[in-house]
Amino acid sequence: MKPVSLKKIDPRTLGVEWEDAHQGVYDTTFLREHCTCAACVDEWTGERKVKTGMLPATVLPVTIDSVGNYGLQIRFSDGHATGIYTYDYLRSLCQCPGCHSRESGNPLLIP
Repeated sequence: MKPVSLKKIDPRTLGVEWEDAHQGVYDTTFLREHCTCAACVDEWTGERKVKTGMLPATVLPVTIDSVGNYGLQIRFSDGHATGIYTYDYLRSLCQCPGCHSRESGNPLLIP
């Protein structure tokens, strides 16, 4: 499943429309906290180096670029840009009310 459009809903919320017409909603600080790159997740232990609440709410996306035909790379205002959000992973992080009700471990951060 691939996104067909991205839009800024508000300064801290990214909207993604998917091929199946699903309207994904993503808090941008939540996305930054869930980066899977080696700088954010220990490669040996899998432990997150960037934990929930460590980043200020002022961390926002600066640019979003396609990576091949499988993901997005987001450059954040804190300078971080090494993570790739595969489409499958990004979809799994959706915080819309419908996805949140199916995934109780995915905290809804957006009113």
